Amino acid sequence: MRADTVVVGAGIAGLACATELLARGASDVLVLEAAQRAGGAAETIERGGYTIERGPNTVRGNEALDSLVKAAGLTPIEAKRAAPYVVSNGELVRMPPSLRTLLGGSFLPWTGIAGILGEPFRRVRPGPKSVRRLVEERFGATVAARFADLLTLGIYGTTADQVGFEAAFPDLAASLEAAGGRFARLALQRVRARGTAPARRGLVSTAHGLGGLCDRLAEQLGDRLRLGTPVRRTRGQTGAFELELGGPGDATVSCRNLVLAIPGAAAARVLELPDALPLLEAYRSLPQTLVTFALEEPACAERWTGLGFLVPSAERLPLLGCLLPSNLFQGRAPRGALTLSVFAARALCEATDAGLVRELAPVLKRLLGAVREPVLLDVARYPEGIPLYDVEHRERTRALKQALAAARGPLLCGVGYDGVGFAAAAQSGLAAARTLEVHA
Repeated sequence: MRADTVVVGAGIAGLACATELLARGASDVLVLEAAQRAGGAAETIERGGYTIERGPNTVRGNEALDSLVKAAGLTPIEAKRAAPYVVSNGELVRMPPSLRTLLGGSFLPWTGIAGILGEPFRRVRPGPKSVRRLVEERFGATVAARFADLLTLGIYGTTADQVGFEAAFPDLAASLEAAGGRFARLALQRVRARGTAPARRGLVSTAHGLGGLCDRLAEQLGDRLRLGTPVRRTRGQTGAFELELGGPGDATVSCRNLVLAIPGAAAARVLELPDALPLLEAYRSLPQTLVTFALEEPACAERWTGLGFLVPSAERLPLLGCLLPSNLFQGRAPRGALTLSVFAARALCEATDAGLVRELAPVLKRLLGAVREPVLLDVARYPEGIPLYDVEHRERTRALKQALAAARGPLLCGVGYDGVGFAAAAQSGLAAARTLEVHA
């Protein structure tokens, strides 16, 4: 079997790449997916009157996502504005905290306030560095211990010491460098530019959820998408790739263009490029367990209308954070109920469903001041989880793409390389498609 372009992986990056290729006039596109469904971690299910996102819940819109929603024939819906919270000393504190809370000393000790005030006078040290190290260098150990994790938990699902600042936040890193490495100077620049900078996009989804968007894009591919078809090995260069398949039907597929929309570890298993292999094998990901609960307690639903809360590691609780998605999109929970999407701590990744409930439900009840414990709706386990954007990630990805280009190898796209997050993966897939020469 032969195709002009083969896309390996039908997560949002692979779906975006294939959709864009077809929109540009390509007719001979084949998408291969090892799983029995498209969408990767993005999956939306209905259960007992609740709409549950088993993967990404909160996605900030961008042009790539806009175009894919339109291509799918869906209408984007914007989330309600909702304030985030953080657990501090075992209590939920609304962000940003009030002046009274700040001056009280329990949320941020005076040593932390002194560290913030002294930031303009601290020495700027060259990177790359972890997020934790950056916060400690700029604001001191007290601020880093209490708040550095808040920058990484909600996006990367891990603590700030494991995430590289320049890799995880490239735009902020560039802006900070332009401001001489000082946040005080950067803040002043942004105040002066207020009104001229583009407005920050809000959180978006569709009436069918993010999994529903992937389902619709997959449906539109029709027989161009082959599920349950893992790729065992790829050989060749641009114009002459050959893929050895592990699914039913054809044993091999040849193509002119090859796009791998799969993580680095998966790409390392199928590519035969010695110069790229050590780089691919260096990518890591962290297991994630997403536990969804229902809390049918009108008093709590009326009191807690926020986005959710993050849990710094210093709190020593069995969860990294909790989203309240039913507060964001209307109709995703029965009236008077809350949906709680909980990111379990890494120590619980091997726990049974009953074990997760036993560890998490009492903590949620206490933090929310509920009368009853929440009830389990769903558990989604991702052994490979979220890609780890460590301190070496940016340089590793640059070197990898150079090695593949020199070997005339395949293109890479997806969350493993160009930014963690559903919208970033969509943008990565579109960008890969736009670099290819299209044959009608």
